[in-house]
Amino acid sequence: MAHTASVSNDHIGPGGPTDVRFRLPDWDVPMPAPLVSYWTAWNETDLKLVPEHLARAVTDDVEWNDPHDSFAGIAGLEANIRRLRTSKPGYRFVIASEVDHHHHRLRYRWDMMSRGRTLMEGLDIVTIRPSMGLICRVDGFFGHPTPINPDETGVPAGLLRKAEDDVG
Repeated sequence: MAHTASVSNDHIGPGGPTDVRFRLPDWDVPMPAPLVSYWTAWNETDLKLVPEHLARAVTDDVEWNDPHDSFAGIAGLEANIRRLRTSKPGYRFVIASEVDHHHHRLRYRWDMMSRGRTLMEGLDIVTIRPSMGLICRVDGFFGHPTPINPDETGVPAGLLRKAEDDVG
């Protein structure tokens, strides 16, 4: 059963976003604070507050990549958020999966919503810089990976034959 956790301004206190958690089937996992601040920035309606959220979320030299844009630096990320919030003020973003993590990387699915409808789905791979505890890289993908034909393995035939020969 998928659980959707919304990151919104309701969680912002004087020290930043608080009290945001993900429920896994058997235990409760806190959402990493930089990720809360990052998504709070994307959902912020008061654009003057976006830099404050980003300062708690990302490094100054953050790298950001998705199918439409690629840039480095907190200023580029702030400009991208401002552009989206200005052109689509009613849109909001929600985390639409559990957050997987290993080796300072986080993976999760997100949805862009408007009026209760999902307009876009995406997947992010986020890298945390261990020395700072902040996000230093975001690699975003739109939609789901294209499925392969169920009768095929997805492995090129030449490699598949070699693998079968090595086993046999």
